[in-house]
Amino acid sequence: MKQCSDKKEMLWLDVYGELTQEERLKWEKHLETCRNCSLERENLLELLKKVKEVMPAVSLSHEDAGALKNAITGKIRENPDHKWLNKPFLGGYIKPIHALAACCLLLVAFGWFGLKGLLPTTAVQTLSERQKEEQMIAKDLDLLENLELLEEMDTLEKLGHVMNRRNTTI
Repeated sequence: MKQCSDKKEMLWLDVYGELTQEERLKWEKHLETCRNCSLERENLLELLKKVKEVMPAVSLSHEDAGALKNAITGKIRENPDHKWLNKPFLGGYIKPIHALAACCLLLVAFGWFGLKGLLPTTAVQTLSERQKEEQMIAKDLDLLENLELLEEMDTLEKLGHVMNRRNTTI
């Protein structure tokens, strides 16, 4: 292992199962060629196995876990790089009342356009209005079909007026 001092970190990651698939393949190829590293790995695995047998892992009580959490978060908040964590809503730039006002405006806007719609509304005809319109169209069609007859009647009426002026009969 003295010759492969750059592989020490790789050894520890291997022992704790933290290697990626790609790193594991490179490490296994290295172990095939380097006898010192493979012996060091076996010795380290054996040592860790004996330590686990002799000293079982200690579990934290609920109170100790809470105290540890509070200590860690306290240290993080004291760090000047993380001062913005102390202030809610993005470091105090957005106040809760501003966020509430913005939400209310959005609700009103979406409600207004939801009720009115984005496009102008069109008039809706009732059934009776539509029937009246169809009847007027039908009368107009009758008038157009009988236009020739009406023109002949108009001509006959003019002829009648001329004849009445002359007091003559046919």
